[in-house]
This record gives sequence, structure tokens and C-alpha cells, in this order.
Amino acid sequence: MSSASDPREGAGWTWILRLLAFTGVFLVAVFAALRVLAAAGVSFTAALSWWGVLALLAAALLATVILVAGVERRPLASVGLPTGGSALPALGRGAVVGFVLIGGAVLAMAIPGWVTWRATDGGGSIILAGGSLGLLLAGAAFVEELLFRGYPFQLLERRFGAATAIAATSVAFSALHAANPNAAVLPLANITLAGVLLAVAYWRTRSLWFATGVHFGWNWVMGVSELAVSGLEMTMPGFDPIVRGPDLLTGGEFGPEGGLLVTAMSLLGIWWLWRHEPTGESLSRRLPGRRAGAG
Repeated sequence: MSSASDPREGAGWTWILRLLAFTGVFLVAVFAALRVLAAAGVSFTAALSWWGVLALLAAALLATVILVAGVERRPLASVGLPTGGSALPALGRGAVVGFVLIGGAVLAMAIPGWVTWRATDGGGSIILAGGSLGLLLAGAAFVEELLFRGYPFQLLERRFGAATAIAATSVAFSALHAANPNAAVLPLANITLAGVLLAVAYWRTRSLWFATGVHFGWNWVMGVSELAVSGLEMTMPGFDPIVRGPDLLTGGEFGPEGGLLVTAMSLLGIWWLWRHEPTGESLSRRLPGRRAGAG
């Protein structure tokens, strides 16, 4: 699983300088985008909002393009973003994996009646609301994949090997969620496991589209069920969930990701992805900028 450091990284601190550059470009771009939005009179306070996600997405893409294409002179395909006809199928396959894993946890809550849903008088189309939420969650998932399983993961893997890259990015991914409502030890441990799941999804396929699909499918099932996503409340018209089961299993107010059912499904997903390449032949054998036999 481990690989020798890429000679392009050098024996010194080139890797950390590039990681800091990536982070710096991202933060400066986010700050600039927020200033532009504020000057235009656009304000938003929700943790998940269209303007917020668009600002973060633009910044993450800019940082990726500058470091991958500008500094390292490599195509974006080498970081797991091939264009053309392969993107949508990879997104779709990943989404199915995410649906099945988190859907299994929600189903395990529903069968014994630990979560039920009651009809409400709220207006609006469930289909339109689900589609709109899906687009928002897909954008947010892509941002986080660019930031954690994109260039930073690849940089760490080339320098230290896949095991270190998976561990480091998963811990950082969990730390990003530490300020979310109702975060605690088990929820953050589960977010770390989710990070491992997503990192393995990328590592096995070399497709950031596939990892984004897994991430999106995972979050969307919880969102359209109106269960909290990593502690963030979701709203859908026409129904409300009622969670009665033990918090240790259901996650309580943090949502399913705070319970042991998701722990089990995450471990199952990691095991399955570790043993299989869901997209068939690994893209690591075909993409430029990737050494044969590494990873």
C-alpha cells in the first residue's frame, strides 16, 4: 500500500510548501469571493447555502488548477478529474455505493421503529425539494473531495504513501466537522471513518468523481429523509421524522452519523472498497502523472 516518495517532491520540504500554497490560495479565494458577494449585497447565514457552496467550490477549483496545472504542469485528469464521458458514470456508481451504505443504516433504524415519519401540512413539492437539496449537497460534497481527497491527498501519498495520506486527510476531514452542532466523540470518530471510506474510494479508483458520488449519495439519503447530516438539520416539505431509538445506535440529534449503525456500515464500506475496484480497471494505471505500481 505504501509507495516511495515522488522525486518531484524532493527530499526536503517541497511537499509542505505546496500544501501551504494550496491552502493559502483556497483561503484567499474564499475571502475574495465573500467580499465580492458582500459588496453585491448578498448575505447568507445558513451552513449550507447556494452562495456559500458556490464560493467554496470556485476557491477549491482555483487552488486545484493553480497547483496541479500551474505549478506541477499536469492535467486535471491526473488528480482524478478526467473529463468526457467517464465523469457521469463514475458519479453515478459512487452515488449508488453511498445510497446503499447510509440507506442500510437508515433502514436498520426504521425496521424496529426507531425512526418513523409523520405527514405535515407544509406545502411544496417533495420532488423539487429533493432535487434542489441534491444539487446543493452534490456541490458541497465536491468541495470537500477537492479539499481532502484531491490534490492534498495526492501530495501526501506521493511523499509518504497511501496509508499516511488516508489517515491524515481523514483526521483533517473530521476536524472540519468538530464545530458542527452536537458533535461529540462518537460522531467525530464516525466522520473520521467516513473520511477513510471516501479516501479508499478515491485510492482504489483514482476517480475524484467516484468519491464525490459516494459522498453525495451518503449525504442525500439522510437529507431527503430529513435526518440531520453531520449535525446540520435538513428540511423537506410534507413530512417530519420522529427518532425514538437509542442515541448510541441512531446518533440522536447529530443524525445517523452519530450512531453505531453508521460505524458498522462505514466499516463494511471500507472493507468492500478495499477488496474491490468498483470501476473495474484502476484509473491509476492510465492517468498521466501516476507512477506504475505506486499506491
